[in-house]
Amino acid sequence: MLVLMSISLWIVFSSTSTKAFGSWASGGGFFNMFGKHILSMGLAIGLCVAVSHIPLRFFRKYARLFLFFSFILLLYVLFRGQDLNDAKRQISLAGISFQPSELARLALINFVATQLRFKDGRHASARNFWVIFITTGLFCLPIFLENISTALILASVVFCISYMGGANRKMMRRLLLGGLGALALVIMLLVLVPSIREGGVTRLGTGYARIERFITQVGAPINSDTYSDIDGKDLQIVSSQRAIANSHLLGVGFGKSEMRNLLPEPYSDFVFSILVEEGGIAAAILVVLTYLALFFIIGGIGRRTNSVYQTLLVQGIGLIITLQAFLHMLICVNLFPITGQNLPFISRGGSSYLVTGIYFGILLAVSHDNKRKEEERIAKAGGLNQIVATEAIPEMPPIESEPIENVEP
Repeated sequence: MLVLMSISLWIVFSSTSTKAFGSWASGGGFFNMFGKHILSMGLAIGLCVAVSHIPLRFFRKYARLFLFFSFILLLYVLFRGQDLNDAKRQISLAGISFQPSELARLALINFVATQLRFKDGRHASARNFWVIFITTGLFCLPIFLENISTALILASVVFCISYMGGANRKMMRRLLLGGLGALALVIMLLVLVPSIREGGVTRLGTGYARIERFITQVGAPINSDTYSDIDGKDLQIVSSQRAIANSHLLGVGFGKSEMRNLLPEPYSDFVFSILVEEGGIAAAILVVLTYLALFFIIGGIGRRTNSVYQTLLVQGIGLIITLQAFLHMLICVNLFPITGQNLPFISRGGSSYLVTGIYFGILLAVSHDNKRKEEERIAKAGGLNQIVATEAIPEMPPIESEPIENVEP
């Protein structure tokens, strides 16, 4: 967490400098954007510490209430939300803007974990399966209409933790086939019905256009033959690839990126490209290894707990963070269509940054709970009924013994 936040300080300061100079030239503050990022980092750390001290039974007990509240926010943003990158993704409460989809991911993962903890034997009941399936569908549908990639990531994570949690295998296979069939149907409609992709039915038309461009451009050279609209629709991916091409082993150096001046959001959707341009392949390897290490550390936390609920919750959080991170990196190197995913704990702060802070707080809470239970187990194995802190035992004064006089026989 601290490694990622340290990288974030460097790259966000550099990638926001162009807008900072523009703000300063127009009479605004130079450090406005970076200052807000520092504030988000502080709030994320505060949330992490606060959540780590909340008993895990609280999240389990109020999982349904948390789920209901998140669903209401999803419906609200669908009809009354503010536009972000030509999609209704965020709402504003008390002057603070955030994306309900970030909160909904945590709520759904927590709910699925509570449902699967009631499994009987190897597999959860059919009732639990249908509850999870219907709830996931209700959540993913409004997200899918405005942010296709987030909905697909969430559905994939729910499928994985359901499989690991012992959901009915036969139903899981049917669900997988049904999901693939539904995806194929959507693609067929986009191909065969031009009014859907051209008439602006939510974000489906945009998604189709991006996939179509990706298929024709992947692996092709960067020139006017491949990218016919370099100054328009192709600007993002062309600038991203050029940034990476400029990097070499150690990069161009801190604050010397050229592509940050061309990319629309170099501090968010394409922050990895700017990071590689300035830090080189070495920085890219460091970031990849950090996320891989984080994935295995989170997996270790999940394996050490005896609670099914805690294991699935931790695994879900680990999958959400790493899937989003690697999807972001694949987009930047043009191995996946553009979807607009942040790089967790590195991209400029926002609702994603704050929710990631909550993720880490839950991970710390599970880790502390594992440690406490292990100490209790060791204490009971030693014949103690409770753990006694060594600091609480008063120091006994030394016993002075009187010398024994020699007794003559």
